[in-house]
Amino acid sequence: MKKIDIYIYKKFLSTYFISTSIIISIAVVFDLSEKIDNFIDHKAPLDLIVKNYYFNFIIHYSTVFSGLITFISVVFFTSRLSENSEIIALYNSRISPWRLIRPYIICAFIIFIPTSFLSNSLTPQTNEKRLEFENNFIKKTDIKSERNFNKSINNNSMIYMSYYNVNQKKGIDFCWQKLNKKKLQKKINSKIIQWDNKVLKWKITDYKIDSFIYNKINDSFKIISKYDKGSLYINLKEDPNIIFKQKREIQSMTTKQISSYIKKERENGNYDLKLEIIEKTQRTTNLVSIIILTILGFSISIKKNKGGLGIKLTFGILLCFTYIFFMKFSSTLTLNGSVSPEIAIWIPNFLFSIISIYLFKKFSF
Repeated sequence: MKKIDIYIYKKFLSTYFISTSIIISIAVVFDLSEKIDNFIDHKAPLDLIVKNYYFNFIIHYSTVFSGLITFISVVFFTSRLSENSEIIALYNSRISPWRLIRPYIICAFIIFIPTSFLSNSLTPQTNEKRLEFENNFIKKTDIKSERNFNKSINNNSMIYMSYYNVNQKKGIDFCWQKLNKKKLQKKINSKIIQWDNKVLKWKITDYKIDSFIYNKINDSFKIISKYDKGSLYINLKEDPNIIFKQKREIQSMTTKQISSYIKKERENGNYDLKLEIIEKTQRTTNLVSIIILTILGFSISIKKNKGGLGIKLTFGILLCFTYIFFMKFSSTLTLNGSVSPEIAIWIPNFLFSIISIYLFKKFSF
């Protein structure tokens, strides 16, 4: 049986690396044909196209497509085994499907380990250069402005702006509420708020400051207000890059950095962290999908049938893209709904784990 294991290891991993090379090469060719006009129009330097964009493009999409490539590899070479009656010979030797799938799972973990390093550490770092290149030479991916922007910046402080310009670091209709023991202590409203790079503080213009003085005996309070058409510097203890974090910046953070950022923001009372949680959770679910798709690919290609490799690949890719669709749908549902990000992102994996086990029992025995 060890010879069979070694044979499967070689077939699995060699098919995986060949499939990766072919799929990524096709992706690069299609991407180049689509974006060559942008490169010419924006006069992108050749060395930046190669080093900053396509080198990091290959790393990124090799990681992103690892589950899909694993699936195609398993379906392809397992179908060849079944069509050549090698699987039947193994069954006749009283080798159970549980034993036969073991080297597949080991190979899946061999792919899982380096992909985990890439996904959580290396790829986010290389993403910064790729996304920065896209933003400069292909399309503006950064958000230029935000409407009805609000954020908790610590446990007892919340800010709101009806409009915020990211490039100018300037907001309109600013409101800053400071609380103490869940009671409003101070409220600052201003028509304009602007970040001053010289003093590294926020400057408010045409402002009103309301101070709330509470009666210790009961909950009554009085308000002392101050109006001024001039300007005043305030310290929010946060610079613009921290207050308003671009999606590109989140994608460029390692998983450890995202976890630290989420922890820090929650300690400061900010729980509106859907983008960060989705990015972190998806990195884990994408890795787990390698194992799930290995079992799924094995299950649908283990039996010999009249349609051969074509029908298996068609059925398999249909299932695979349904899986990917559910993964994308779950992230969209999280952003636009009230579903917990951790739960929503894991639902497709849970669902297809059940489908994979069901198909394994149905077709392998």
